[in-house]
Amino acid sequence: MSGTPVYIHRSKQPRRPHHIVDWAEKYGHSQADISAQLDVDKATVSRWFSGSTPNVESQAKLAALFHIEPEALFRHPDDDWLARFLRGRPPEEVERIKSTLEAAFPRKKTG
Repeated sequence: MSGTPVYIHRSKQPRRPHHIVDWAEKYGHSQADISAQLDVDKATVSRWFSGSTPNVESQAKLAALFHIEPEALFRHPDDDWLARFLRGRPPEEVERIKSTLEAAFPRKKTG
């Protein structure tokens, strides 16, 4: 089987883990805020907050609301920041950044 999602109902998005709740918290949006700003039913927003994947059109609207790219909905806001920071940099620079961060912020040993 290929990596292509299987659609049982063409109108439904395949379930995909997202971070809509994290993005909403970052920007201080409640479910009611999102419902009103996107002109979407409150039950739909509630389903998104429970893990349902929004359709492509709703993903675009959510991304615009949060001032991000639609694909960023599927990354935690902290991961998205780091991805944007490293994007386009040459591999040796990325390695230097990682080394610098690891030296400045060593992991604390547990247990």
